[in-house]
Amino acid sequence: MPFWEEDGLKKPGKDNPQRVAVYTLGCKVNQFESACLTDRFKAQGYEAVPFKESADLYIINTCAVTAEAQRQSAQMVRQTIRNHPDALVLAAGCAAQLFPREYENISGLDYITGTSQKLKIPEKIPSAPKSPFPQLWLNPEPDHTIEAQFPRPDQRTRATVRIQEGCNAACSYCLVPKARGRSRSLLPKEVLTGVESLAAQGIKEVILTGIHLGQYGEDLDPRRDLVTLLERLLPLVPEVSIRLSSLEPQEVTPSLLALFKKFPRLCPHLHIPLQAGTDSLLQKMNRTYSTDFYRRLIRRIHLEMPLAAIGADLIVGFPGEDESLFQKTVDFITNLPLSYLHIFPYSRRPGTPAADFPDPVPEKLKKERVKIIRELDRQKREEFAKRCLGHTFSALIIQPAKQKGWFRALTENYLTVFVFGPFESNDRVLVRLTQLDPLKGLIGENQYGCS
Repeated sequence: MPFWEEDGLKKPGKDNPQRVAVYTLGCKVNQFESACLTDRFKAQGYEAVPFKESADLYIINTCAVTAEAQRQSAQMVRQTIRNHPDALVLAAGCAAQLFPREYENISGLDYITGTSQKLKIPEKIPSAPKSPFPQLWLNPEPDHTIEAQFPRPDQRTRATVRIQEGCNAACSYCLVPKARGRSRSLLPKEVLTGVESLAAQGIKEVILTGIHLGQYGEDLDPRRDLVTLLERLLPLVPEVSIRLSSLEPQEVTPSLLALFKKFPRLCPHLHIPLQAGTDSLLQKMNRTYSTDFYRRLIRRIHLEMPLAAIGADLIVGFPGEDESLFQKTVDFITNLPLSYLHIFPYSRRPGTPAADFPDPVPEKLKKERVKIIRELDRQKREEFAKRCLGHTFSALIIQPAKQKGWFRALTENYLTVFVFGPFESNDRVLVRLTQLDPLKGLIGENQYGCS
């Protein structure tokens, strides 16, 4: 019996919408998939509501990239069950795929859905009753055909588009390939059609993302690549800015860098994971580049695009990271023109090679090192913002700020700036950065109106 009939409710429809709420943990792909779920439920007559509000159905889109993310995922499931004991509750995604037994032990949870079944939830729910114990909707292998989905964001400004799924890499610390399967790509024509559709709806910025974006097209026949896709996409939607999510160092090729000069709407922003600043740790991590390669790449990007944002991921406290190796990483990052850092304390993931590596870093010491890197991140962000002062950038108005008459905008090179003017969300403006205020943040002046 469907859960709404069990509760004496009517089937969702125009005159009687049931309410669904989705909570997302983890990466941009998870965020994208949550948006797809919301779209599909709306198409079936559901009303999507914020997670804090009362709903008939709650979905927790879980993450397992770190032990902390996995803990938070399970915690949110338990909290939701406590707060809404009569609602239908589902745990979906990577943590559910990899650790279903952990969720089977949660009393009150109705369904456990893996990565390959996640987007099928709206199809299954109409015949899914409340359950006395958790039911599994899992495929043992996460590989599945990637679907072309282009959800329109609630805030009509920026849209994320997943063009690739899965990963063929074998980093020694990572469970993602086990959760997501091997790399699969959308056909170029599907990407082009989807982004054109978003452009027609007024979207001004599209973020291309994937679990391993740089592997886009390697599985297609004939084989394609990201550069070829961008060369077709960018002229097709000249009114839309295209931003790239994370790319591995060896995937930032000269041909890719050339596109930033050729197409001004390709946002000058690259996120390039580093993970460690010494070759010995990179080798233990099974990363496929050296510190010398990474150094030369970052300096080349900075030379060609001095005001481009360059971000990096860093794992702190990997097994075997003694004081000398940590200091070498600090020195390595200090001497690179990076704009910001994403910092991850090393998290032991059962089932990975690194889980059995000797010489673990004590948690107290790991926290101390994270604190040092966070201060370095703060310095890098401040230095980058100061370097951009006096320059003019294309920026997208995101939303009104708290102070009347002011608006929050995002520059092409990934800086949040506050600008005064009679704007609306989704206006594109030219902003000259004038001040970095310790309390207010980055301040800019509108130069030539909206575009």
